[in-house]
Amino acid sequence: METPCQKILEKMFLEHYHEWCLKSFSYVENMDDAQDVVQNIFVKLLQKGNVTYIGDVNKYLNVAIKNESLKKIKRNKRTFELYNQLTEVPSCENEFIKSEISENMLRELEALPDQNKRVFTLCVLEGVKYESAAEIMGITVNTVKYHLKKSFKTLRLNLKDVYLWFL
Repeated sequence: METPCQKILEKMFLEHYHEWCLKSFSYVENMDDAQDVVQNIFVKLLQKGNVTYIGDVNKYLNVAIKNESLKKIKRNKRTFELYNQLTEVPSCENEFIKSEISENMLRELEALPDQNKRVFTLCVLEGVKYESAAEIMGITVNTVKYHLKKSFKTLRLNLKDVYLWFL
């Protein structure tokens, strides 16, 4: 059963979807990404359920589109940089060093306690915010920070030889 808020959001979505996609496109410069941004914002709003706390919905959505678009640019940039690193033509020695480091890092990551590993994967590898990670895992934000701190400390300690060898 749809709530009145959901009906209002659906009507706004249908009326202004193209306009908001163009706004997002002005940031991300890719229409598929722009559509993803707008759709993700509305999915989040629908998941929240009651959005009556938002005073000016139009202003809220414009700011949300801007922020989500900038996040999308940042994620795309990270992905592009990672892709470039992976596709560069390395020497055999560089390839061997990278594979050794990757194996050591993966081994140490797997050795972390389950909670630490899950928080590290969510926040560091997937780029999820602390609040979202806390919600996903059903723990507090401070607990997420604690697990991250513990993970970084453990990894730093266990990988210091690898890091020095790499330099």
